Amino acid sequence: MSYLDELKHFDAIGQKELINRKEVTSEEVTNYYIERIKQLNPMLNAVIHKMFDQAKEQVKEKEKVDHPLAGLPFLIKDLNPIYDEPFTNGSRLQKDFVAKEEDVFVRRYREAGLNFLGKTNTPEFGFLPITEPELFGPTHNPWDLSRSPSGSSGGSAAAVAAGMAPFAHANDGGGSIRMPASSCGLFGFKPSRGRIPISPYINQISVNHAVARSVRDSAALLDVISGGTNAELYPTYKNDQTFVKTAQKTPRSLKIAVTPDWNQQVTIDEDTKKAFDETVELLENLGHEVEGITVPLNFDAYTENFIKIWVGSGSVAINHLGMMSGRTPSEENLEALSYEILKKGKGMTAYEYEEARVLIQLESKKLLSLYDQYDVLLTPVLNRLPVKTGELKQNTIEALTKNMVDYCSFTPIANATGQPAMSVPVYWTEEGVPIGMQFKANAGQDHLLFQLANQIEKAQPWFLKYLELDQKLMQMSQ
Repeated sequence: MSYLDELKHFDAIGQKELINRKEVTSEEVTNYYIERIKQLNPMLNAVIHKMFDQAKEQVKEKEKVDHPLAGLPFLIKDLNPIYDEPFTNGSRLQKDFVAKEEDVFVRRYREAGLNFLGKTNTPEFGFLPITEPELFGPTHNPWDLSRSPSGSSGGSAAAVAAGMAPFAHANDGGGSIRMPASSCGLFGFKPSRGRIPISPYINQISVNHAVARSVRDSAALLDVISGGTNAELYPTYKNDQTFVKTAQKTPRSLKIAVTPDWNQQVTIDEDTKKAFDETVELLENLGHEVEGITVPLNFDAYTENFIKIWVGSGSVAINHLGMMSGRTPSEENLEALSYEILKKGKGMTAYEYEEARVLIQLESKKLLSLYDQYDVLLTPVLNRLPVKTGELKQNTIEALTKNMVDYCSFTPIANATGQPAMSVPVYWTEEGVPIGMQFKANAGQDHLLFQLANQIEKAQPWFLKYLELDQKLMQMSQ
């Protein structure tokens, strides 16, 4: 078996072990993934800016970095700037803009020796649970090209699922790691607020991390970005042990609360309900105590106020990005939804925004009271199978709210509460479409979720699914 055939059988850490044993070189691994992107990206449209020449030039220096992931290829979502590279946020507002600096996350990935192959597609400013920006066009789900990979980290998720990178950067302001992870059959982890540097935008609800094929790959990447900076405005968590190390431990018997529908406040489709029921059975077989509960959450109230915060904060972000790019945001350089968010946000009063912020915190506190009795909460990630491309391409705030009610009811609350949450690939339909389930723990309990994910991965491995997908994609791309 050649190294080209061998690589696909290993997660990122496994590939690094091959490099360490000198069975392959970082240069060979880099070239392998470059060729994969060239072959598959025309079909998927996941990578919208390529950095192949830079990656080839830097690979030998990258592998010399003293870090467990040094020399491995990586992709950055186009909501984060890489110095001296295009930075668009999926928007015509920033078309052809080149970043003058890079953020703390990109810098930490770089310092760990990760080798950037390019930037991945995202909806404009990451506002939608699909990845269909007008600037670059839609990304397609590798499991079913007619479907969306979800969003906003859809480009990263499609690329990793298709084997165009061993893992990739993502971020999450309302489920944007977990939704595409579910739709693309990946492991997606949203860290606790305060686990990593805290953004001043979107009311501190957005976090950065990654999508990956294995639990340990995700843990290793979280180790890269964990910890605050000297300029944090809020306390951040200190890690006594790495996530890679603690994820290997078997969790104690957990008390797990479950709800498939927020007390019948939303609906899910039959495939999602079947995946949910099978996950409950799996948890019980693993020795956990599982209990259906009434969730202390007013879904309508939290949805209304979450959207208000998104609109108010989103309008500020749009305006600041325009200032950075030297352009005035307008109807001509924004998509219709973003332009409406900009106008609506600018017209929002301080009272309206502050009331929404307070009310969503009160809802969050009610939900967090669950963790006085339970270790983990299980819900679906999405209400139904990944939507068809174009199905949710809507242009009003009312449509954005409807998306939250009908398609992604379960993920945003963890952004409001600051809890850690993860999507674990537990189920594939008869047609081969993946469905993930979401697990949430109390703030700061990231290690516990990693242990549970590792236990599920061992009990019900999913990696062979990627080999089946690879065979399908190779046939389609010939």
